[in-house]
Amino acid sequence: MKLDTMFRWLVFPGVLAGFMLHAYTCFLIPDGGPNGFTAGLFALSILPYLACLVAGMRNARGLLMAAYAILPLLLLDSLTFHEAFIAPSTSTSSLALLVVPVINLGVLALGFLVGWIVFRLRRRAT
Repeated sequence: MKLDTMFRWLVFPGVLAGFMLHAYTCFLIPDGGPNGFTAGLFALSILPYLACLVAGMRNARGLLMAAYAILPLLLLDSLTFHEAFIAPSTSTSSLALLVVPVINLGVLALGFLVGWIVFRLRRRAT
């Protein structure tokens, strides 16, 4: 399997998993149903995944950058979901749902930077 194909199989299902996790969190879990707040939270939460999707569809460099960003995003979001809904450690654990989407933007930038550096090093080696 070519490296680009492997990264595509990593990025696109990862983006789908992120969309599904945030749709479940914002639209199915709240008791009152969707409202303006949950729609805004969903929009902010999927922003890094949309950036990975757009970067992954551009070229080989963007695909590598998205691959390095999607795994930490999914890890952070799944840990936040676990902390907020499955095993909350404090009464304010659900506030992580408000903070983590902003932190994800920084994680996205770091993942893109690492992917760009790896692409440059891989390109220089060949």
